[in-house]
Amino acid sequence: MYLSILWHMHQPCYAINNIVNTPTIIFRTLFNYYPMAILSEKFPSVKLNFNLTPVLIKQIENISDGVYEDRFLSLLKDTDVEAKQILMMAQELPPCLFKRVPVVNILIEKIKSSSYSREDISDITVLLHLMCFHPLIIDDDINQIFKKGRHFDNEDKKLLLNKEKNILKGTLIKYRELMETGQVEVSTSPMMHPILPLLYNTDIAKQTKTSLRIPDGLFSYPEDACMQIAEGIKTYQGIFNRQPYGMWPSEGGISNEVLNLFLEHHIQWTATDEHLLAETLSKPLTEKERYNIWEYKNSISVFFRDHHISDLIGFSYQRMDEKKAAINLFEYINGLSEGRTNQIVSIILDGENPWDFYTNYGTHFLSTFYEMLTNSKTIKTTTFSEALNSDITRTKLERISPGSWMGVNFDNWIGKEPANKAWSILRDARKTAKEKIDTLSEEKKQQLLQYIMLAESSDWFWWYSLPADKEIKIRFDMYFRNSIRKIYETAGFQPPEYLAFPVEQYITEDILPYITPSIDGKVTHFYEWHTAVEVDVFSLWGTFKPVELPVKKIFYGYDDNNFYIRLDISDEKDIEIIISFFNSYKKTFSIKHNGPVSEPLYFVWGDIIEIMIPKKEILSEGEDVIFFNITIKKNGQDIVIPATDYFKIRFGKKEENWIV
Repeated sequence: MYLSILWHMHQPCYAINNIVNTPTIIFRTLFNYYPMAILSEKFPSVKLNFNLTPVLIKQIENISDGVYEDRFLSLLKDTDVEAKQILMMAQELPPCLFKRVPVVNILIEKIKSSSYSREDISDITVLLHLMCFHPLIIDDDINQIFKKGRHFDNEDKKLLLNKEKNILKGTLIKYRELMETGQVEVSTSPMMHPILPLLYNTDIAKQTKTSLRIPDGLFSYPEDACMQIAEGIKTYQGIFNRQPYGMWPSEGGISNEVLNLFLEHHIQWTATDEHLLAETLSKPLTEKERYNIWEYKNSISVFFRDHHISDLIGFSYQRMDEKKAAINLFEYINGLSEGRTNQIVSIILDGENPWDFYTNYGTHFLSTFYEMLTNSKTIKTTTFSEALNSDITRTKLERISPGSWMGVNFDNWIGKEPANKAWSILRDARKTAKEKIDTLSEEKKQQLLQYIMLAESSDWFWWYSLPADKEIKIRFDMYFRNSIRKIYETAGFQPPEYLAFPVEQYITEDILPYITPSIDGKVTHFYEWHTAVEVDVFSLWGTFKPVELPVKKIFYGYDDNNFYIRLDISDEKDIEIIISFFNSYKKTFSIKHNGPVSEPLYFVWGDIIEIMIPKKEILSEGEDVIFFNITIKKNGQDIVIPATDYFKIRFGKKEENWIV
């Protein structure tokens, strides 16, 4: 059995006027991109694929060469750092980092309460950078600064700055070296990471299984899809001195039209999710079908990723001991290989986000897994290009159902009202650019095309389509509107006045869901849960979603005495549901179908699950806010909802909640 693993690495363009005002690029390079390459090098017989998006490559290159000023990097050389800038940078770093250096939280609180000194600002600047170094790349010099803990001097800052610059410059070189050895294949994506089928024609989304409203003729510029592919290839060639063999379509977004464009650009292989193959064949996949190479028009090979295995790495294994998780993964794949030859398992997922949630940031997991693959007699790792020259079974593919690695639709980028509005804003700007572009100088023309590609990035439409923290949405809305504004300005037009306002209205209210449901396992009447908080569970996940979610919707609310939860579930009964509360102390409750009902919790599992918990059991005296999550235990795996956060509710009084 062959195994091909692809780690996808992407960041949207954060540069505005050649200034990067976020720690993300530096952090991800120090914590993921460079360490992932270094770790791979330790296991030379394990063949791997890395997909580096062109927009990420250009940012690493431009920061390294000084074309972009990275404000996070500049903190180390600035003599007068502002407190508000520290807070802004800190809030964009993931929570896992703050556990490494607890004193940072103390310093942040001092800044928030305006009780800080200049030395506090200096120290937190150094500590924020130290936090970003993955344990794999901490050398003696960095370790010595870590040991100081506080009272850092300018020499410490200078050393850190030089280390980070060298790592930034060396990251792309390291991937090129790994590719030259033959251990690694580096593939690429369209230039600015757009959803190619939607650039080609947003009407393609109507061919998918979507329940959302997609306006007719919203956007259609096939030439832009072609340009994004060509520019992506050009950027790749500038770094790796060769034509890429493979191209991962942004978010696995694929269609017949996109496959034909790949053919025109001499791409030899691409990949997407197995759900699209099942939809294409109109039936569940057999293992024989899932693990073959599929040949589109006998010209381009398509690999279909194993969704289940990719999801295990993406979010399930993070709650296990890393070494045990690696053994579990190896044994699962080894089980697939029994009695099977000439087939390939494809694992494809982000090479950055998952490790934030692993106990040891994925180091023990990947090291153990790579070691087991090194010693395996039954699993042979391969790059996708090598697989094309192997004895793996080929199957013909005449067409493909459009969709992404999120499923058989493009709902995460189009269909929601804010996303549709963004597409119409993009369409108007693109139409204006088309009318003027031939009158511009060659330099201006190239600038305009760059801004057009930037405005077409998938990331902007993602954040218009998903529920997320208001601050995140505001930030990405700003990036989108800036790119649109640049299109008008470069074309010689005054930007429309509406670009001064957010695309989406970010109004948040403190919901007080006062309800009095009957606990009988069914919706007794329409208004029973009408004012409760309602959560679409599937929307809580970003890139990584469980293959199957037995819980579809969650409702919760309260009255004077009790807290209520409603779970809308599938027909599946062989699951355990654990509700965990995190306040001044942790408390958990567990329920099973046909399981005992024991005080203080009371529940009925019928058409829906309705649960009642006395408030006194989950609230300490003086508290009026609770945090909780729900864990679904299924087939030995835990699905935590929400995956990386908690539900929050503030208890108010009945008269504070009203409905017309």
